[in-house]
Amino acid sequence: MFSRVKESGDLITAYIAYGIYKERKREFLIERKSTTGAAVPQSDIDVFQSTWNDGQIDLAWDKADQMLATFAVSYADEEKKEAVRAALKDAVRGKFWKDVTVNAVANLFFAVGTVALYLLLKFMGFDLVEKLAKLSSMLH
Repeated sequence: MFSRVKESGDLITAYIAYGIYKERKREFLIERKSTTGAAVPQSDIDVFQSTWNDGQIDLAWDKADQMLATFAVSYADEEKKEAVRAALKDAVRGKFWKDVTVNAVANLFFAVGTVALYLLLKFMGFDLVEKLAKLSSMLH
């Protein structure tokens, strides 16, 4: 099992799979010791290790992949919940209304500035509405 971990390019999955192997080995040793009431002989440990063929290792690897996928989904769900909480907190604290107020004031200044520019041009003798009407009549 350990040689397969060292060969893997995916060390996180490899170490989780190795941990699964070590957990099963520990459970085996505890169960065997409680059954016999004595230390587990090396021959029993060798038998246990021989059962860990490629199929068993692949099962541990698949379980490690599933555990990582479950963790990733759980982590993403928590991040999403935190983002929603933060957005709601900002809305409750008034950030939403502050943004609305800033945009309303900016639009008011733009409207007042547009009207002021139109009146300034009209005062200087340039009637924008008249020019647009002439342009429209020429296009039709």
